[in-house]
Amino acid sequence: MDKKTLTNSKAQRKLNLPSRPARPHTDLDIPLTSLMWPDGKPPKLAGSAAWENDIGLNDLITVLSLSPRYTSYVRQILTALTMDAATIRWRQAVLADFLANPTLVEEAVGLLSRLANLQTGSPMLGKRQRNLLLETADHLAELDSFVHVVEDLHTALAGAALQSDGLRQVQANLATVVADPNFQALQADLPELRRPLERINSLTIGLNLDVELKPSSAVLLSINDYRLSAESSWLLRVIGVGNDDAEEAGIAPLHRVPEDINQRPLSPLFQDLDRLLTQIAGPIAKALNRYARTGSGALVYLEYEIAFFAAAAQMIHKAKAKGVTFCVPQVAEVGARVTEIDSLANMALVLAQPDKVITSDAAFDDEGRIAILTGPNSGGKTTYIRSVGLAQVMFQTGLLLPAASATISPIDALFTHFPALETRQEGRLAEEAARLRHVFQRATANSMVLLNETFSSTSSGEATYLAQDMLCGLRAIGARAIFATHLIELAERLDTIEAIVGGESKLYSLVAGVSVNTNGEGSPTYQIVRGLPLGQSYAREIARRHGISLQQILEGRNTKTD
Repeated sequence: MDKKTLTNSKAQRKLNLPSRPARPHTDLDIPLTSLMWPDGKPPKLAGSAAWENDIGLNDLITVLSLSPRYTSYVRQILTALTMDAATIRWRQAVLADFLANPTLVEEAVGLLSRLANLQTGSPMLGKRQRNLLLETADHLAELDSFVHVVEDLHTALAGAALQSDGLRQVQANLATVVADPNFQALQADLPELRRPLERINSLTIGLNLDVELKPSSAVLLSINDYRLSAESSWLLRVIGVGNDDAEEAGIAPLHRVPEDINQRPLSPLFQDLDRLLTQIAGPIAKALNRYARTGSGALVYLEYEIAFFAAAAQMIHKAKAKGVTFCVPQVAEVGARVTEIDSLANMALVLAQPDKVITSDAAFDDEGRIAILTGPNSGGKTTYIRSVGLAQVMFQTGLLLPAASATISPIDALFTHFPALETRQEGRLAEEAARLRHVFQRATANSMVLLNETFSSTSSGEATYLAQDMLCGLRAIGARAIFATHLIELAERLDTIEAIVGGESKLYSLVAGVSVNTNGEGSPTYQIVRGLPLGQSYAREIARRHGISLQQILEGRNTKTD
């Protein structure tokens, strides 16, 4: 046996490397089960939607994102608007399990960072030049993380009372893996395989000198499980003072690894050590090859879904604790084109101030699918439109709604038209027309259209004419729609407008409630109800709130005169 082989052999014995016969490769695959998609195959999701800002979706996205890592995924799920009833019910059932098992939510949140590590690899190794030893250590860390995540997630699910098919399938898949003899062998092998690498903390090297006391060769004397330091002086080392700590102190430092990774290969000594450590890691790497394939991919896939449902459960629990009512919306047929929600609250307001929630009903059915919403400024019209839009999005995502009850048909698309700043090239009316053309080119009978103060940039006469044609167009398409407007005459001409064009979507009037006292003064109730506009009461209230009613004008002049 040559000197080099002898050195390597001694090093391996020093590390107590396991000697094991070759065994066939083992697959520890976990079948892919999605908590979002019953068939486990998500469609290609868009990154965002044009209506996000109009309905205030960002507030919901923020709450449902446990960290910035999940923001993009949450946005994609909320804007996907799946129309499949089975998918919506699948998600509702999964969320019900998270809501019914608070401990599961806690444990799931605690597992997220470890699930993320399965995807990104072991973070403890840092940005270093890779060699077999580091790759082996990385593989060991990944396998160790995989084993513990499987064990802990399986324990968490086994301890919960699960009813959803999604979570029960995940639990069954993990139970199969945990009971697999190969998984149990991996559990037993990992500590033994990890122990040698954990003991490599320092190397003791002997230098041979020639007659001129110049280094002529270097020999590896030992591989140590402790670190060396050069803090003690030569005199202290001679008299034996200062050696009580765990580290062994040297006489003086001789060499440090270059900071620049690209410079490290230029050191012959470190090249030799790299080759030696690579040989030492060989048996461990060979043993790990048996576990070349694991089910980490399925767990990585679950990370984002678990994060979403855990965040949703936390959001709902916090709102419920402050008195907000939630319901599981019933899924109606797409062709029914119905939205029936009792006592709906705006989810953004629920998140911001759950103790001051005002609710209203929302109804789109054969008795009326196009609502003309009128009322005073700051009376709740915009909030109501956003409430309906958010409710539709939350329903199709599989979330509970802040309402007493709900029955809703999925929509194929959501279109919004809210006031926007004009560009330098075009005026506001031209902007509005361009955006409306986009809506009418794409909307179908299964779409929802939310319009807020459209045509407010032009005169009342022109706006009335344009709005009438727009309403007729929506009626011909058959879409569900809300048109919030200051044009109260539209709500007084429903029969005339319906007679212009045929269609299955009937028009009806909604009003932002105003409480009017005996003096004709009113204050907004912020509730939206069915009914015809109150006419002059709105104008009188607007004038009073802005301090320009006749009485206020005269009182102001009298005060000034006095």
